[in-house]
Amino acid sequence: MLPATRSAQQLSGMCDYEAPMVARIRAHAEAGLEKAVVESDGKSAAPVVISYRDLFRNTEELSKKIVQLLASRPDGSPKHVTYLANPSIAYVIVELAIWSAGATCVPLSVHSPAPELEYFVENTESPLCISDPAMEGLFKPVADKLGRAFAVISGQSPLFTLTPAPGTPEAAEGVVQFAAGDAALILFTSGTTGKPKGVVHTFSSVTATYESLTEAWSWTSRDHTLHVLPCHHIHGVQNILNTALFNGATVEFTPFDAGHCLNRITSGDITCFHAVPTIYVKFTQYLDKCTAEKRAELCQGMRNEKLRYMVSGSAALPVPTMTAWAEISGHVLLERYGMTEIGMALSNNMGGTRFPGCVGWPLPNCEVKLDEEGGILIRGPCVFKEYYRNEEATKKEFTEDGWFKSGDSSQCGGSAEELQVLQDGAIAVLKATGRDSSAVGTIPEDALKSIYRIMGRSSVDIIKSGGYKISALEIESVLLTHEKIKECAVVGKPDETWGEKVTAVCVLDGDLSLKELREWGKERLASYKVPQELEVVTELPRNQMGKLEKKKILDRYKA
Repeated sequence: MLPATRSAQQLSGMCDYEAPMVARIRAHAEAGLEKAVVESDGKSAAPVVISYRDLFRNTEELSKKIVQLLASRPDGSPKHVTYLANPSIAYVIVELAIWSAGATCVPLSVHSPAPELEYFVENTESPLCISDPAMEGLFKPVADKLGRAFAVISGQSPLFTLTPAPGTPEAAEGVVQFAAGDAALILFTSGTTGKPKGVVHTFSSVTATYESLTEAWSWTSRDHTLHVLPCHHIHGVQNILNTALFNGATVEFTPFDAGHCLNRITSGDITCFHAVPTIYVKFTQYLDKCTAEKRAELCQGMRNEKLRYMVSGSAALPVPTMTAWAEISGHVLLERYGMTEIGMALSNNMGGTRFPGCVGWPLPNCEVKLDEEGGILIRGPCVFKEYYRNEEATKKEFTEDGWFKSGDSSQCGGSAEELQVLQDGAIAVLKATGRDSSAVGTIPEDALKSIYRIMGRSSVDIIKSGGYKISALEIESVLLTHEKIKECAVVGKPDETWGEKVTAVCVLDGDLSLKELREWGKERLASYKVPQELEVVTELPRNQMGKLEKKKILDRYKA
């Protein structure tokens, strides 16, 4: 039986206590849980596995070395540890060891160039940098340039070592003292709307996230998740990795390869899978190239009873993608809404109906409401503490009574006609799975009236044209049903007459003129929502999570 997690109120002000996640790992080890983390690449004869017992043993040993290294840090510098490691067993051990040492985890992207890494290390004032062997050649010069202590984690399951760089000062073992309100994790915003900011989460707020997702998504130690996302991002590190470890589940890391991942998902081992819309598109493209026999085998394999749910997040899920995947897999993708500053705030339900284009209802531990402009406001124990060294930005993003201003616009419920459209959409997607769709109509009307739909990022997805406020995401969802449009981004191009012109930037399969697009669009959209301009490109700018970087498109128009 796992120990109950103490509340933030009970932990506040306490010192010298074990980080909640480390306490959970200890309990899982004592319970004899096997298969904590697996590394599989689809090529090796056998995956590499570490048990919870060995995971905890490594955590204890490495944390002592981190305590020593931090004890020699310059006076006044924070206990922040930046680390650059590929998703792996080594990554997990470093994260847990940092927490066990009472320090703050600052995971960085393995795809960042040296100047970005320098910015992150300097911005967080991290006195210690750690890497895996594969990233040492990139990260050590950064640490040396900035005068930071540096160490490399190496070894293989079940034993790992942490080796300080030559010349790193030796230090006596320090005393670990910290409290629930101390910084546990600093993640950087994507920087799509400005310079990346360091988002500070406390031991209390990260624990509140695990508790919330455990309740909402029914995580248990019997779960086994396939992990293909980056681990410097809220989706990869909190929603998947840490929530799984919190519950004693198995996390299987693998580089993304559509064929290998589909084979693992259909193996009967995997119970849940989290991804971004782009991955489901790549799966679909892979299946289209398979033989009829192999395709049928994989599609049937995804209908196994152990695969509880599949998530799509971090970017808007186009309804055509959702419908196509329902037909392929028998799963209606679970959409949810969150961001670096808040973890997860909204989610469709595990059981019952899921509505296309909707992100559901508030999660446990989260309060959600809309301001007068339709902006999403969030409050609760999952919300971050501050932007590091940026008091002005922190203050700007909170209301006077403590609600975090997400910067996203939403609609809650809608008119009778709009709610009927939601019902019809849910029925269509459920029919695509081959299951009985009659249950869709049984959802309580009050619940449907309180469901949230994301209209877009206020800064880039809300277009103000001719006096109208228009959701770019709504238009994109419609455009993607056009047989010649493979991908699209709808933006507001500055215009003296209209304020902003609705502009469709598209990757096409064939030829399509603006006239043809407008004629087609007028049959499906209000006239003021139909694109006034069409720009054809070979590819759209996306970040590592597959999210459209509309700011890069808009920046071209400002040049």
